[in-house]
Amino acid sequence: MRLPIVNVAVSIVRAPDGRVLLAERTPRQIAAGFWELPGGKIDPGETPEQAAARELHEEIGIRPQSMRRWISYEHAFKTKRVRLHFFQVNGYDGTPHGREGQRLAWVDPAAPSVAPVLPSNNRVLHALALPRIAYIVDPRHHGGPHGLLAHLEAILSAKPLLLVLDADGGAPDQRISLARRVEALARSYGAETLLAGSSMEAQRAGLHGILSSASDLRRLTARPQLRLWAASCHTESDVTLAASLGADAVFLSPILPTPAHPGDALGWATLTRLAASAPMPIFARGGLTTALLDHALEAGAAGIAVSHLDTSFDPGRESIAAPTRPH
Repeated sequence: MRLPIVNVAVSIVRAPDGRVLLAERTPRQIAAGFWELPGGKIDPGETPEQAAARELHEEIGIRPQSMRRWISYEHAFKTKRVRLHFFQVNGYDGTPHGREGQRLAWVDPAAPSVAPVLPSNNRVLHALALPRIAYIVDPRHHGGPHGLLAHLEAILSAKPLLLVLDADGGAPDQRISLARRVEALARSYGAETLLAGSSMEAQRAGLHGILSSASDLRRLTARPQLRLWAASCHTESDVTLAASLGADAVFLSPILPTPAHPGDALGWATLTRLAASAPMPIFARGGLTTALLDHALEAGAAGIAVSHLDTSFDPGRESIAAPTRPH
């Protein structure tokens, strides 16, 4: 018997330092004592956005100034399935407080200071913990391994990033040795590292994740057994396949024209459409610079993937969401 689906609208309210607002479920609710992002069931005749705004006012006494649709996914409980429609809140009026007597907490999505968290929220919190910029690095562009490590130490000391090591070429043992050194350095700064390569090489190097190429993605029949798996996608069918296999993130390209792809850019409209329906965060890639981060975020992307940090790169800014008003 197929479980019924309940559509739920959920809001992501973030502080300027990246923390998110969680609310504790009251004794009158199912799963009392669990913590969750504020939201609730979509009433008949409501749009998801209307429901999200209503729940924010009814639950925590704020009115959003604007909202942006983000990821959406299903979660199965024992007696029902919920389809969660997430919205990013871009500013609000009022002071958050528990209008139903519930406690509120501002938490780091990577390590919430309250527990237990409602299981249906774990996936989105993991997505929110990812940095806004995925930095793709190749040792050949930095004078070899030593130059790359020196460059990364200077960058990571100023700004946490999601690193993607693209060390194609050379002997496998050399790539694995470099990946180990990059991972150790990144870990010391609290950064995640993905290897653009195979799960076997990542495991040998002690890395927790990989970025699969689009061609590798299309050959997969099951998710790679790694904690963090991202997939490069060039078409809507690629994104659908990555979602069906349980990808944690997608790198969608090319968004803008590039020298290698001057005439087949996907464009901002396609990014917006796919980001609003995908069950995982999408990083925009191809023809982008850090100066376009805000544009990508407005389109619904979780961030951007770049191989160059241009002069607009601001270490104090790229890791947070649009400013809200925590109290």
